[in-house]
Amino acid sequence: MIKKPEAIVFFDLDGTLFNKDVDVLPSSYEAIRKLKQNNIVPMIATGRTPPEVLDLMRDTGIDSIIGMNGQVVIYEKNVVFTNNIDKNVITRLYEYSTRENNIPLAFYNYKMMRVSENGQPAQRFYHHLKQDVPPVDDEIYLKEPIQMLLLLCEQGESPYHDKFPELTFIRNTPYCVDVFNHGGSKGRGINELLKTQGFSDVPTYAFGDGMNDFEMFLTVDHPIAMANAVDALKDKAEYVTDNNNNDGIAKALKKFGLI
Repeated sequence: MIKKPEAIVFFDLDGTLFNKDVDVLPSSYEAIRKLKQNNIVPMIATGRTPPEVLDLMRDTGIDSIIGMNGQVVIYEKNVVFTNNIDKNVITRLYEYSTRENNIPLAFYNYKMMRVSENGQPAQRFYHHLKQDVPPVDDEIYLKEPIQMLLLLCEQGESPYHDKFPELTFIRNTPYCVDVFNHGGSKGRGINELLKTQGFSDVPTYAFGDGMNDFEMFLTVDHPIAMANAVDALKDKAEYVTDNNNNDGIAKALKKFGLI
């Protein structure tokens, strides 16, 4: 039987748990250690895939994640929810991107990442993340379930919204747009976690800075924005803490009495 935690704390990564150098502050490492001591579950809630954050999860001791903006939920190393994109929809999107816009794609699931081509758009984006470009396989979606796509572009996503109403498009970095099933979000992933694990009465907290954290802030009991967050997210926050370079995570956890 799964032990019920005293609370769950969800951490966005870029601009939140990560500082400007894409590192975790020492104060945040210590805060995560104290959360676990207090039977409070720390969870990553990110647009990234689980394979992208394996080293981070090992280093922090975090073994639960809302990945790909809520398209996969892994709790204590067990997959409890996935939200797969229909293969026919991916085929239409890929054909449209290639024919009309010359925008390459990345294909993600909770086990692997692939790209449709290794060109400048892919190289710019993965360099921004300090990652190698994934292997090329533009037919991977015909062989494996896909939970999230990326449009690898700096602009040009506007026409997609009307062309593909069954999908959600969120620009999460200057170099890519996250694509997943309409209605999918970090908030949806959190609700699936609470439902499947019987945690509906467990207090929930979330830290974030960007618009892909918006639904998460509407879902949790205590939404906490970083000082560097976008204004629209701050407007939905219960509390605005210090920025991601100045111990904002640890300061807020102490304020709320979690550590």
